[in-house]
Amino acid sequence: MRKIVFIISLCGLLTSSLFSQRSFLGLSFGASLPSEEFAKKSLQEDGGYALPGFVIEFSGAYIFDYYFGIAGTFTFSANSPDSEQLKQDLIDNITGPIPPEIDDVIFNHGTWMYSNLMAGPFLTIPVAFMNLDFRAVAGMSFLLSPPWELTVTSGDETYFQTRHGKTVSFAYMLGTGIRFNMNNNYAIRVSADYFHSKPTLTVDQDSAVGGATGKSTYDMSVGTVNINLGIAYRF
Repeated sequence: MRKIVFIISLCGLLTSSLFSQRSFLGLSFGASLPSEEFAKKSLQEDGGYALPGFVIEFSGAYIFDYYFGIAGTFTFSANSPDSEQLKQDLIDNITGPIPPEIDDVIFNHGTWMYSNLMAGPFLTIPVAFMNLDFRAVAGMSFLLSPPWELTVTSGDETYFQTRHGKTVSFAYMLGTGIRFNMNNNYAIRVSADYFHSKPTLTVDQDSAVGGATGKSTYDMSVGTVNINLGIAYRF
């Protein structure tokens, strides 16, 4: 009986020590998987032509009591556009329904880049040597659309178009994660989040396409699923 009481007491002490620190600061890296209009490949539907990219996240949470707290996160993401599809659609758009004989095409482009600063409520549930985390954060998203320069030469005709844009908008992120607590100070963290914003992009666009014009602003629904792996410092 004494042995059983001793073992239970020892397990209790170990568990108490292991979970005495639930607040954390973390750094993680992962994949950014585009969705919604951000992933569409259509100029007519204001598609972003975004391909899977990467995300870097600095995050943390301060726990007020046993379960609840507040979370904060700063993320930076980059997604390259589908350059071949975008180039072909731009060529079709600027040369018209009856494309001329094309002699040369020069297409240079950049990358979707966006950084997000958000905060919100946080819930953690200790299970054995793990913590199950849930968060709902919201804040500001700073978005740069990929700049591009397209030049199409057809005989004596030259079609060109340049474009770049940027915006600041409201964004939110819903997510869950698991922290595998290695000791009192460090944990391995795996997380998955859904990110959403709907910015109004302000676009500076120049073109010489026989009178063709482009709009200066448009709305686009930006959605991504972020899957991250990183390390967290517990305190």
